[in-house]
Amino acid sequence: MGVSCCLLKALDIGRLPRSEWKVSIEALPTTCPHPGVCTGNVGCRERIADYMRMQWNMAAARAARKGGRS
Repeated sequence: MGVSCCLLKALDIGRLPRSEWKVSIEALPTTCPHPGVCTGNVGCRERIADYMRMQWNMAAARAARKGGRS
């Protein structure tokens, strides 16, 4: 299974308004609930926080490149 469970949670969080991401991430477990099958070697919260931070930065970069244009 690998880290697919964490990524599915990240996709769910990504569908929420960005103002709710922090609260949703903080509600995640710090350790993996599936250590026997997870290959990520870090906790769910840390992995998803990193992924969502990357998504946030990419959205900000896209907005900056557009310069406010639609």
